Amino acid sequence: MSMSEQIEKLTFEDKDFKFMAAYNAYSDHFEGVDEEGRANLNEAITKLHKEEITYPEFYEALNTEGDSNRPFHRSRIMGSRKFAYRKSERKIDRIRRHK
Repeated sequence: MSMSEQIEKLTFEDKDFKFMAAYNAYSDHFEGVDEEGRANLNEAITKLHKEEITYPEFYEALNTEGDSNRPFHRSRIMGSRKFAYRKSERKIDRIRRHK
């Protein structure tokens, strides 16, 4: 590949939420890598768009490129129902009031 030939970021039409989230991660990583890394990122996002690889495989490829040394981690959000939340808040307030 010659020096005058640069690898450009790919664009895709809106597909679905999961793909657009993956595309945003791809866009964030694209600016911080060298030409070989950009070619690998373009290949990974193209395969994901054509559904040749899965999302975990894409994120694994994304983590191998760039300066990200930590693995992809999906955090779990713990929630509660409104009734359970209010009950626990009443209990906390009652304890505070009688201290």
